[in-house]
Amino acid sequence: MTRSPVFRTAVALAIAALVAPASAQDTRELGGTASYLARIALGPDAVLMVEARGVGGSDLGHLAQPTGGEQVPLSFALSVPEGLDVTLMVGIAERGEIAWLGDPLPVPAGNEDVALGEILLSPYTAIGFTSVFRCGDWVVETGFAGEDVIMDTGQGRVRLVPVAAASGAKFEAPGDPGTSFWNHGDNALVTLAGVQLPECRLTLPADRDAYTARGNEPFWSASVEDGRMRLVRLGFDDLDMAVSASNLTPEGDIVVEATDPAQALRAVLVRRQGLCHDDMSGMAYPEATELAMGDNVMRGCGGDPRDLFAGREWVVEDIEGMGVIDASRVTLLFDREGRVAGSGGCNRWFSSYELTGEGLSFGQAGSTMMACPDALMTQERRFFDALGRVIRHDFDETGALVLHAPEGAVIRARAE
Repeated sequence: MTRSPVFRTAVALAIAALVAPASAQDTRELGGTASYLARIALGPDAVLMVEARGVGGSDLGHLAQPTGGEQVPLSFALSVPEGLDVTLMVGIAERGEIAWLGDPLPVPAGNEDVALGEILLSPYTAIGFTSVFRCGDWVVETGFAGEDVIMDTGQGRVRLVPVAAASGAKFEAPGDPGTSFWNHGDNALVTLAGVQLPECRLTLPADRDAYTARGNEPFWSASVEDGRMRLVRLGFDDLDMAVSASNLTPEGDIVVEATDPAQALRAVLVRRQGLCHDDMSGMAYPEATELAMGDNVMRGCGGDPRDLFAGREWVVEDIEGMGVIDASRVTLLFDREGRVAGSGGCNRWFSSYELTGEGLSFGQAGSTMMACPDALMTQERRFFDALGRVIRHDFDETGALVLHAPEGAVIRARAE
């Protein structure tokens, strides 16, 4: 069962408002009941949540309806604009976290009220984002749920809580220290009922084996994958050549040579680790590159820009030039699949991010619903507001991540 991070974020945010109806004019009503099969009673603080999304994820209406101790099936009615396709999400939250969630339900455009009948919900554990590790023959999936980690070994899920560790981030099953997950970046140690699995390694999508470099004036790009180098250059035919050699120099540069004997062509791509900015978009890349074909040498940048920030925890040092409260800890942790999570200083938060040639932007952030002192809550709201305005990122001379809004830098964070 697949549910998009956008829907998970938006449903979590619905807890914060009791009712946000659509316009009173030109609306239709979507009604139904929410239920689940398990014989589990809802607590007195349970909240029924319904959200309608349009094309592109636009908010067409949502409500958060306290159940007041009532049990499933729970009835609801939501007004949405007429004439629009709607995707409906229905869930139930308890203690500020989603406990039951249904699949996205498409409702075609129309002008008439719609009776949806019973909508069946499934148990749900909200996870900020997931990572997959391979431990020998085992595949282990982990993801954040508040401050805890949910670990799925393929034989069931277990919730782990943070414990003190000399290095990295360690989590154990409450009352069972023999079941744990100890993360050190791209590596981890996993024990199950006292048995330690082989050392675990973060798995990456298949296309992570591909490497791309590009440059401007003249425009060119080179991609290396599956033993081939594919070259594109403005004004010339595209080339596809076999990689003949790949070497590491004493200086740490990677040199990739490709040849096409039939055309007597040879290309040499040099990859040099170090921050590189595209001279047109300003995008930061992890490597500077040179592509040589005969006497013609073209310079550019290469690698995946996400390599500069994904997989590390960034601790915020400044929000909108006002610093951060000394006792607070505001963080960001990006994965490579467009998901980001962290601490807002009070609540655990999660969202999506999009990295394009135009810049970096964040989706609407969802969070847990803990109450904290007013100063922390004010700072957290300022942090979320700043995230929503980000349009690009960069790194300063000290290596700090700087997130920019149209008016300038709004968030500065440093990797731990």
